[in-house]
Amino acid sequence: MELTSEIEKFVADQRLGFLATVCPDGTPNLSPKGLTFVLNERQIVIGEIRSPGTVSNLLHQPVAELNVVDHFSRKGFRFKGECVVLAEGKMFEQLVEFLRSKGAVSDINSVIVMDVSSSMPLVSPAYDQGLSELEVRSQWKDHYSQT
Repeated sequence: MELTSEIEKFVADQRLGFLATVCPDGTPNLSPKGLTFVLNERQIVIGEIRSPGTVSNLLHQPVAELNVVDHFSRKGFRFKGECVVLAEGKMFEQLVEFLRSKGAVSDINSVIVMDVSSSMPLVSPAYDQGLSELEVRSQWKDHYSQT
């Protein structure tokens, strides 16, 4: 599964992804990740700041799904794959530097690297009604400006 430059730009623009992991008892765990970037054609890197449950889950069962969505256009991508958690060593330090180069300022406890095995677009059912992206964006911008 190749992560294209279009996907890389989209993920970088959004930065916020939602990572779903599996708890040891089989229940799901969903956690927002504010440092989410495409690393290369096949990997996504996530800076872990305050998610010990996510890390524990990945150490137990190293698979996850990541959703990155533009809240205004209601479009995005879902990624599935195996993950590795790094908390020390040369590769960890290099990935922290990569995240810093993208603007990360928070303390990073560990880095999650997802080897993406599948990627699929996410598109709101609003588009099934014939709405354009401009119309969907306008609706949601109006919605958020009223709250």
